[in-house]
Amino acid sequence: MSSTLSKYPIVDTDIWVSLVFSKFDERLIKSYGSLIFADVVAKEIMRWKSNDSKAQEVALHFDELRQHKLISIIDFHNFSVFEQMAINHQLEEYGLQRVNITEKNKGEFVSLLYALNLDVKIFKTNDHAFSNELDDTTKQLITIMHWDEILDKFSKDFKEKIKVEKLVRQKQENMKKQRQAYQQDPRWDKLKQFLG
Repeated sequence: MSSTLSKYPIVDTDIWVSLVFSKFDERLIKSYGSLIFADVVAKEIMRWKSNDSKAQEVALHFDELRQHKLISIIDFHNFSVFEQMAINHQLEEYGLQRVNITEKNKGEFVSLLYALNLDVKIFKTNDHAFSNELDDTTKQLITIMHWDEILDKFSKDFKEKIKVEKLVRQKQENMKKQRQAYQQDPRWDKLKQFLG
């Protein structure tokens, strides 16, 4: 697969959430022209579209920007058969299953593999543990940018950085609480009523 996408940064789910909550997605798009996402990450984000929570806002904004062609999605099926086999093999080496099987924390790995295959130079992720596991050779091929580095680069000043950091943290905590409530087994409520 030849790529004109190599000039844009690839973004994972956690960073996307922070970008939307801070509205820094607009600044990154203005700076880079576009953002790219692995199909696995896009599916993860779009699953939130049916939620009645802050997560829905994140998904709807993603969909809106995709429709306006301000973000692009890299589809696994657009890689050659050889590239697909190599990507799936690498995932297995990381202890993950094939691209088409949904797994927790797979987005970072798939995004990295897509980026390396397409010669993308910037990967925006907030998973420090993941980036610390990368070998030196991989780190020379791609620049990993975490949320704090994005804040440093795109904040107007230190005051804005602190304000945005606090805002994003609060919204993420609310989103986490909403997700826990959404995922809670409804039988617990009945049990609490019975015991209460």
